[in-house]
Amino acid sequence: MKLTVEFYSGLALRLSKEKAASIEVGDNATLRDVSAALAQKFPAFLGALIVPETYELVSPHLFNIHGQAVASLDTKPEEGERILLLSVTAGG
Repeated sequence: MKLTVEFYSGLALRLSKEKAASIEVGDNATLRDVSAALAQKFPAFLGALIVPETYELVSPHLFNIHGQAVASLDTKPEEGERILLLSVTAGG
């Protein structure tokens, strides 16, 4: 299935130099598979955003689908869903 992952702001946007990336994953793919596909497309993500061995996201990064933070990388996205990779930070 084809997915588009948007890089709303932060490190993903700076390292990719793109606002979004189209990737292809299997029909039963999880967000961990999405992380692996992003790491393959953007090797600079490894270590900075994505843990190389597990494809976990490095804190404070997370996936967001349809405006909801996704806690588990075992979540299976559906084709056409809006997926964001963003950094959760607070400041004042």
